[in-house]
Amino acid sequence: MVVDRKAEILAAAAELFAAQGFSGTSVDQIGASVGLTGPALYRHYRGKDALLAAVVMDTVAAFAVSEAASADGVEAVVAEAVAVALDGPAPLATYVRERHRLVGEEREALARAERRLYRPWRAVIRAANPALAEDAVAPRQLAALTAMSEVASQPQSVARPALERLLIGSMVAVLGAPPIPAAPAPDPSGWTLPPSRRDRIRAEALRLFRQRGYHGVGMDEIGRAVGVSGPTIYSHHASKAAILLDASERAEARLEAAAHHAVARAASASDALDRLAAASLRVAADDGDLVVVTSREAAALDALDARRLARRRDEVLATWSAVVGALRPDLPEGAVRAVVSGVLPLVGQVGYGLHDADVGAPLVRAWCLGELTIV
Repeated sequence: MVVDRKAEILAAAAELFAAQGFSGTSVDQIGASVGLTGPALYRHYRGKDALLAAVVMDTVAAFAVSEAASADGVEAVVAEAVAVALDGPAPLATYVRERHRLVGEEREALARAERRLYRPWRAVIRAANPALAEDAVAPRQLAALTAMSEVASQPQSVARPALERLLIGSMVAVLGAPPIPAAPAPDPSGWTLPPSRRDRIRAEALRLFRQRGYHGVGMDEIGRAVGVSGPTIYSHHASKAAILLDASERAEARLEAAAHHAVARAASASDALDRLAAASLRVAADDGDLVVVTSREAAALDALDARRLARRRDEVLATWSAVVGALRPDLPEGAVRAVVSGVLPLVGQVGYGLHDADVGAPLVRAWCLGELTIV
């Protein structure tokens, strides 16, 4: 049997990028996973950046809309995308998390490929949802793909056909939800407590981690972004790992509190879902990088810290599961957990840059409730 060495290398690179992040993966690791040395791998690809570009471009090509699906409408288009995601979750995870790293000619090539990709998507989505503005389609599509990527990447107890129907329903609901109304920017005239230097260090670190990945940022760079020297930054955070742990603990605490207060004030399960969505989006809107980075970079934490924080995240998701399960009694428990596993990535994507968290809540509700019933 002839082995397609380049395809084998790309598949291995996607798996490692998805599991460890681009910055946390070395060429030697990729080579070793396919039985090659690092130098031998360079005969096929000129470096790690070229590998990432190839994975991202192949992923864009894989999500191109077929003529048959385009003719059949949004549900058929989404069904194709779901099948691609479940067949290869690692390339999609790499695309969602690492596409921003492409620069120069490769970034321009990606932009052209995405325009070609989004054109038929936009036509189909706007035919189903004509009230949606053209420039709202791509962000909404990326939000749905991000949530779907998380579901596809996690072990699920739901059989493949049922999982496909579940994801199709959630994605169609997100793409078909009414437009998010424009919200006025917050009034800057009110007084707020100025951030401490520790808060500024954490905020700049999260911004850099989101842009370049945890492993791609050094403490000196964080210090320069804040305008402090090395000794000063170490007086507030002992290490880069300590910053990530501090941020992760803050994210879990805020999401826990948001979930607790939302459910405690709810008049019904439906009201609880709306309150949960708005409260979680408020966390993401208040600190745009917090939810995204702490979810994406969990693998960089110490194992004990990661397990402890994962238990706290599981408690938050258990609250979501209880609410969604009450609203969708037709779904088995495993299917409820599957759809809920995509909620926080969706929250991070939708909430980023929102001034008013309430306006984004219908998209989160749409994802949770979907439009199809699992038989």
